[in-house]
Amino acid sequence: MIVNVEFRVLGPLEVLADGEPVFVPAGRSRVLLATLLLRPNRFVSVDELVDRLWDGEPPTADRAHKTLQTTVLRLRQALGDANRVRTTAGGYLVEVAPEELDLLRFRELVRGGDFASATELWRGPALANVASDALHREDVPRLEDERVGVLERRIDADLDRGQGEQLVAELAELVRQHPLRERFWAQRMTALARSGRQAEALESYREITALLADELGVDPSPGLSRLHLALLNGEMDAPERKVICQLPPDTPTFAGREQLLHQVEAMFAPQGRVPVVVLSGAPGVGKSAFTIKAAHRLRDRFPDGQLFVRLNGAGSAPRDPAEVLGELLLALGVSVTGMPDGLEARAAAFRAQLADRAMLVVLDDAAGPEQVRPLLPGTAGCATLISSRQRLVQVEGAHGLRLPPLSDEDASALLESVIGLSRAATDRAAARAIVGACGGLPLALRVVGARLAARESLPLRSLAGRLSDERRRLDELATGDLEVRASFGPSYEALPADAATAFRRLGLLGAIDVAAWTVGVLAGGDGERLVERLVEANLVDEVGLDATGEPRYRMHDLLAVYAAELVREEPPEVTTAALRDYVDVMVTLADDAARDWFAADDMPKRPITRSRALEDLELDRLAEGREKWLLAEQVNVDRAVMLCLDHGWVESAENLTHRAFAYLDCYHPHERILRMCELVRDAAFAQGDELNAWRAHLRLLGQLVTRGVSDEVITEYARCVDGFEAVGAQAELACALGALAYFTMLHTGQPQLAIAERAVAAARASGVQLTQLCALRELGTMLSAEGRHAESARVLDEALVISRETGERSEVAQVLSRVVVAALASGDAARAGAASREAFDLVTAVGDDRGAAYCTVLVSRADLAQGDARAALVGAEKALNVFESLGERRGTVRALTAIAEANLALGLVGKAVDVATAALEDYADAGDADAEDRLRAVLERARRKA
Repeated sequence: MIVNVEFRVLGPLEVLADGEPVFVPAGRSRVLLATLLLRPNRFVSVDELVDRLWDGEPPTADRAHKTLQTTVLRLRQALGDANRVRTTAGGYLVEVAPEELDLLRFRELVRGGDFASATELWRGPALANVASDALHREDVPRLEDERVGVLERRIDADLDRGQGEQLVAELAELVRQHPLRERFWAQRMTALARSGRQAEALESYREITALLADELGVDPSPGLSRLHLALLNGEMDAPERKVICQLPPDTPTFAGREQLLHQVEAMFAPQGRVPVVVLSGAPGVGKSAFTIKAAHRLRDRFPDGQLFVRLNGAGSAPRDPAEVLGELLLALGVSVTGMPDGLEARAAAFRAQLADRAMLVVLDDAAGPEQVRPLLPGTAGCATLISSRQRLVQVEGAHGLRLPPLSDEDASALLESVIGLSRAATDRAAARAIVGACGGLPLALRVVGARLAARESLPLRSLAGRLSDERRRLDELATGDLEVRASFGPSYEALPADAATAFRRLGLLGAIDVAAWTVGVLAGGDGERLVERLVEANLVDEVGLDATGEPRYRMHDLLAVYAAELVREEPPEVTTAALRDYVDVMVTLADDAARDWFAADDMPKRPITRSRALEDLELDRLAEGREKWLLAEQVNVDRAVMLCLDHGWVESAENLTHRAFAYLDCYHPHERILRMCELVRDAAFAQGDELNAWRAHLRLLGQLVTRGVSDEVITEYARCVDGFEAVGAQAELACALGALAYFTMLHTGQPQLAIAERAVAAARASGVQLTQLCALRELGTMLSAEGRHAESARVLDEALVISRETGERSEVAQVLSRVVVAALASGDAARAGAASREAFDLVTAVGDDRGAAYCTVLVSRADLAQGDARAALVGAEKALNVFESLGERRGTVRALTAIAEANLALGLVGKAVDVATAALEDYADAGDADAEDRLRAVLERARRKA
């Protein structure tokens, strides 16, 4: 399986999988991949792709679409496990993380100011090996402009660090490649001057002046002219002014309003005066985000820096302009001791600091003209961008621009940028309803998007339904204070009573990941809404999705301590009742989740009292992925078991481990299951609960035998038999007898027919159907081992009928596995093949990787018996990989045995001998007498062939 995938477009198109190149066929496959990668994680319509593939001249629509589908298929086949192409309604997209695409890494580095690392990602002309006129006409030039712009910023940074002399040669090449790009000429002049080569710097100015006149008929820009004047006046060696950029990070999820952004850029074109632009609009219309986006677009026009200040105009206490001026003057280098007093003096000092500089002043959320006027620069070259709820028409010379709500198209794009295109595509009608309810206000859309992003399981239609009720809409659009608070005390005190209870009760569990239903059970309320309130208050964090796709939440360790202190103030009987509800729900959910699983120890499940504390919604989700739920909750199962033991609820602990570990023993680290079983066993013995103690001990033995069967394990199984016999537990006694018979035969190679017959008798006495079929399964196995094949077949057929009646898929597979072994022993290869494949399908359907590996070995043996040694070898090697990853020694030796037998059948005698010899040496402690006998038989047959 591929671990790391890397796509590269900043140079020739390349795909790497775990560092190895993946060949993408030339032609349409490369054009398709390049087109999608240039729009990462964005929907690309079929029409746009068709236009790219045929360079604007496609064949008929039907033929073009069919060819596109074929191209997508071929591309996916070429990429294999590296495929990231996804199908969406009406188009396609490529889903990649920033670390998987050099273009995304490039832009991420640029946002972080690491221009040098960003430019180093370029390996040559973009997409040079992709033959597409459309791409190289429309997309590649934009990429090249982006690259050159970043290169300019990198050189500026190098010049700021005093690296002028080192840049001279590079800039000579850059002005040759880009002769009309004045910024490179200005940088070259600066580098030459700072290297003591003033004459060459002046000659560079004469060159660009002549070039501009000849080519374009224009003079150099004012900035280049000022640089020339500084050269003539010998001012290039003067200390450089500090370049300030106070702009907040650009909003990554900004959508639409491209035309308005172009309008703002046009307003800041050089006009020989001081431009002031006021962006106004309704609350929530996105003024601040738009202002920041525009300011970032304008950075290159103001190379001396950008100042930014929030004026809190919409709040109850707008900022004093004198205070703001003091802050700005400090940023510009004025010392505290040199700070003038009073508004007028500070305004004059501010204008003096900005004189002859090209700086942008951004005033966000202005209260009114009186607040703004003292903050305006006074000389050409500077400009001011203001956002306000008011139009500020009283500000002299200001250009006003009102921001309307987003169009439906842009609003949808914004929502999709927050929650993801693929999620929005799951319910387009609901997404449109949400957009409509938000009225095109970006703030409302971001609130909705944040709620959906924090609760990825919430169906879009559910939120759309809530938003359709106008009386509740503002409640649904309210998020509270999303900022992290300075201390947790005030955050807790501000919570509603139910959320405060939820916060305290989470302290009962400690710092573990939980799903929303846990919060609801502990607090006795709507878990989804409660956890949403805690997330809004920054008292719990969303830490990702579990295996079911459900969000998981976690308290910071210190918050968990704080919550535990608070919960100790509640009456003990109240917190005990809350924990009792939680444990009962865990047992109920585990019971539902494990209903397709019969525990490896074959013991029947003890009856439980089903909890009513959980809404049906969670059970509905379980129905779609019960096994995944068990995987997601495995740590919490351990925690719940410990809570049970702490409170003396041994029977609940036993019920929970029995149900949860019926599945988890396929994936859960065995050491943890062993530890839990030991703790439950010891606690039960301490309480005098012999039945649950021996049940836990039998389960523990079921884990130990995966490492190998020993004399000690056989002795412990015999003790379980005595224990269950003493308490009169017939069903459990039958299970212990069956296990004793099977593993004793496995360990010694001697059938244990008498013990198996005792197991059947105890099972029939218990009246438990599942126990009876398990006992019959062991009896059939013993009969087969004694060569009584007809009797074995009848008994196993009876067990198979019962297993199918119960609907327990894992138990049907268990019986089928014994049918395979018996059929192979009797020479019925066809039956062995059919039974092994059915068993494999059953365990695969319930997600049992370990069981599937065991069944794969059986399929391999059946293939070999039917004469297909090549298929037998392939299957056994697959099983071996699984067993080795699980640390399953008994399974490993069985897979190695099948591999040795298949190699021998293929005539690979030397390899068969090597595998068999190594298996006998390395896995002698596995306790599998049958495997050992077969391995020795391989060596004997190999000796005869030699």
